[in-house]
Amino acid sequence: MADAPTPVMFAIVTTNKDAVIGGMAPVFLAPNEIERDRIAMWICRITNAIAHDLHNGTVILTVNQATSSS
Repeated sequence: MADAPTPVMFAIVTTNKDAVIGGMAPVFLAPNEIERDRIAMWICRITNAIAHDLHNGTVILTVNQATSSS
C-alpha cells in the first residue's frame, strides 16, 4: 500500500512581515491582501502548489513531496 504524499511548505506570502520569523521557505511581502492573493495565485499556477489562507494576512503554499516506496 502506498503512503500518502507529504505536504511541504514551499513559500509564504504575507501582508504582515512581523508574522513570519525565520524558517526555510521564501517569504513574499505584499502591500495588501489583493496583491497577496495575486502573488499566491501566480506562484501556485507556476509551481502547481496549494494555497492555504491562515486568515491572519498570511498564505502558505505547499507542494506534495513524493514518498519513496520500499
